[in-house]
Amino acid sequence: MIRYSYASGLDSFASQPHSIWSDFPQIDMAARRLQRVIIENKDFEKLIRQYDRPVSFFYCDPPYFATESYYKDVSFTEKDHIRLRDALLKCSGKFLVSYNDCPEIRGIWDKPNIHIEEISRLNNLAQRYEGGCQYAELFISNYDTSERSQMNRQLSFLDNEYTGGII
Repeated sequence: MIRYSYASGLDSFASQPHSIWSDFPQIDMAARRLQRVIIENKDFEKLIRQYDRPVSFFYCDPPYFATESYYKDVSFTEKDHIRLRDALLKCSGKFLVSYNDCPEIRGIWDKPNIHIEEISRLNNLAQRYEGGCQYAELFISNYDTSERSQMNRQLSFLDNEYTGGII
């Protein structure tokens, strides 16, 4: 392992030419994939409308309900949560939204053909005081998220056939 550190061949204190890309091929693949990515700062409703196609996939991570005031220079109200839901309900592609698990969000998203999956994750903020503390979240989608468990392989944004948009 040491002989690859700083491209050294261990026969001198200088280093030999060595491409780091050969040590980390996934970084190279990610860099090539991300060269075609466009980052835009627009209202989510306009972006969804602009990029929506049957092959599109939208992942949305809005401010969690009742925590909107935690974000500096962000105004996201209950009306915006409903506007996001309405925009996604109209889209022809697939979407996945992550939210905090609360009655208000469950009520907003209680619609036909909407799948709500309960998940939990480590609460990063509480780990300092309560190791292993979990945080309840929801995955909300317009498709059955268990489809992924029936696949032969894991999807990756590095896949060549991936052509959807991500928000």
